[in-house]
Amino acid sequence: MTVTVLPRLPPELVLLVAEHAARTQVHVCTSWVADLCLVCSNFRAVVTPILYEHIALDDDTYQYFVATSRLPATPLVHTRSVVLVYEQYSKQSFESIARALANVSAFTGPSRALAEMFHLVGRLTLSSAHLTDLTFAFNLGVAEMVHRLTRLHLLCELRQGPHMGLDLSSSHVEYLVLDVLSYRRTINVESVDLSPSTSLALSPLRLRRALFRPRCVKQIDVQRVAQKVVEWAKNRCDQRIYVDDTFVPFRDAERGWHWEELEKRDAMEGDALWLGGHQAWCPQKCSLV
Repeated sequence: MTVTVLPRLPPELVLLVAEHAARTQVHVCTSWVADLCLVCSNFRAVVTPILYEHIALDDDTYQYFVATSRLPATPLVHTRSVVLVYEQYSKQSFESIARALANVSAFTGPSRALAEMFHLVGRLTLSSAHLTDLTFAFNLGVAEMVHRLTRLHLLCELRQGPHMGLDLSSSHVEYLVLDVLSYRRTINVESVDLSPSTSLALSPLRLRRALFRPRCVKQIDVQRVAQKVVEWAKNRCDQRIYVDDTFVPFRDAERGWHWEELEKRDAMEGDALWLGGHQAWCPQKCSLV
């Protein structure tokens, strides 16, 4: 659409075109979407909420968002989803960002950061969280916030013992994603003990769906662990259990660990993340014949 054509359209339609362009390009060409804010005040009002709806705090962006959080009319009030992969933050800088992110509904990051946000923002109303540290290392201050969530994504290690540092029995969790992790090059599937993860999965009284995603070094081990989950679900006749046996490499020799990239990708999935995988067991339909 050319510049000469735009003025012939009703202003409301022009804004709809700008909104559609921003939503389709915000994660493809962010700088171009940002430039739309410079067209006019009406464009800025439409595009700014889209531009800041999802943010990632990493080595490249953290200081920018610290400065943005201190603006009198900070656009971070529009943020609904935040990913924190920057670990060297100071208490003062993080406090500024946390207070500006009072309207966030989805959080991805370490439990320590979530506990600090909960302490700093009294009216924080999260509905989902992806806690990126292993469950046994959780910050104790996060428990109260976790109990309020309806959607929770956790990282569990296969070799962990029965006490995983988190009790979900009194939580409001309805949708649970468990990434079951093993760094071992080879897994003896017969000796795999899933009970810590399965016990955790069944503990929320309001649970509607639990998705297991094995994260192993080799693809064959991902499939083996997934099969163990399927067998467990079948033995229990539990149709709430789902499995995603997609092999997701999390390290290679050239680039090292991929965790930051994977965490950002999961956050971008939005609601689709909680509905992934395939059902491990479902009741057979009764035949009338």
